[in-house]
Amino acid sequence: MVSSLEYESLLERAFKLLPSRGVRRERLEVEEPEVVVSGKRTFIMNFKRICDTLNRDPRLVLRFLLKELGASGNVEGDVAVVYSVTTPKMVASLINVFVRDYVRCPVCGSPDTILKREERKLMVLRCLACGAVSPVKPF
Repeated sequence: MVSSLEYESLLERAFKLLPSRGVRRERLEVEEPEVVVSGKRTFIMNFKRICDTLNRDPRLVLRFLLKELGASGNVEGDVAVVYSVTTPKMVASLINVFVRDYVRCPVCGSPDTILKREERKLMVLRCLACGAVSPVKPF
């Protein structure tokens, strides 16, 4: 039988042999939006790549951004055009809010989710990792 002192010394030795914890990298890393302002229009150049990373329809993400900004706009190819002057910081902040509310599971935090419209107005976030179904406010 192993004594408690022997066990503790073996445990300390095991902890010393473990590799140090490096920087923790998230599975879902959204790149910073490339925002170009030209006149009274704002162009988000990498909008399609951001939507592909989030696994969401670009029209849905743009609808959220436009509602929050109180502006109009559309998607032209891979670029989102907002008919308003907006700062890059504001666009990045709104994308982070979208990720928090409409991409990450509120139960387990996994980005593996599907956003579905269940009934006429009810939108739910279905998590593929834990199986949770959470209602989200429509926009």
